[in-house]
Amino acid sequence: MTAQELRRQNRIVGLMRLRRLRVTMTIWYSVLVVLAIAGITVFALTNHERSVKTQASTLTSSLNVQLKQNLDSYISRMESVGTLAFSVDNAYTYDATDPSNDEYESINTEKEISDQLYSLCMLENFVDYGIVYSNNHTVGKVSNGTTGLFGNELYNDLVANIQRERTGDGWFTGYQENYDRIYYVKRIHDNAVLVLSFYTTELESVFDNPETMNDMAIRLVDRNYNIIYSSEADELGNHLDSGIESKIADIGSAALMDSETLLTVNDSNVGWRIICSIPTDIILADSNRSRTYLIIAAAVAALIAMLIGGMFTFRLTNPIRLITENFSSEDFAEDEDTDAGYASETEEG
Repeated sequence: MTAQELRRQNRIVGLMRLRRLRVTMTIWYSVLVVLAIAGITVFALTNHERSVKTQASTLTSSLNVQLKQNLDSYISRMESVGTLAFSVDNAYTYDATDPSNDEYESINTEKEISDQLYSLCMLENFVDYGIVYSNNHTVGKVSNGTTGLFGNELYNDLVANIQRERTGDGWFTGYQENYDRIYYVKRIHDNAVLVLSFYTTELESVFDNPETMNDMAIRLVDRNYNIIYSSEADELGNHLDSGIESKIADIGSAALMDSETLLTVNDSNVGWRIICSIPTDIILADSNRSRTYLIIAAAVAALIAMLIGGMFTFRLTNPIRLITENFSSEDFAEDEDTDAGYASETEEG
């Protein structure tokens, strides 16, 4: 290979490298633009989703705490009304099981106690508000529904549900799978207990759900995770969903979120648990719409940036194109001169 051919080959290689450099600069610019916009978009979406989840968790937790306070306040008010029974004349001292009682005096005493208990019963919408003695005799308002439900075990089963030894009282529901009423029982003396009850539907005023949280389900469960109250239809008396139970069984008051549900839970003063739940996809619905708009905007921005950047890169590398054309022209002219000289030498020879 002659020196001229070698020089020509080197120029061709150099020109090809210059052309590749121009294309490579354009490609790398486009890649960097796409990566930068994609990184910023992912960062913005991640932080926005985290912020939405945090705000939803905070709001739901605050609402759950408020519902707990409402329930504790309601229960405390019921207990206070129950305590008023001790102010009734003879209620604390009269014992219907005492065989020495005079029949006439017992009738008058029980009538006086009943009248005063009935007047107290009007303070709230009670189904039951009366005293049950160890022989199952009742004074005051004890409904037929309650006596029919408990039967001959009325007194014994009421006493069995006194869980708080210090105060001698207790709350319960679900007796024989009946969750229509909630019962409160408090010991009067060794042979008598006070019982009051109200319908479970009364809790609707306690667990009033704000319109802004209509998608949130509110449940009140007992110690066995049976549903005492639910904002969802046809759940009263059912066992709590096992998936939810497994998440909250070993924790106290907390807020939990996974890919399916946001859960907040609080324990009431009587051992019942308030559980608020809302599907994660509902929480992220607005975030997902924003995600779609942001991705579209990012794609449009990347496309515009690539077009403008490509034009800028081609303008910036335009001198390379001119150099390439000049080198090509010089090579062509030089080749023509060489060919002409070779032809002239041939003719002379």
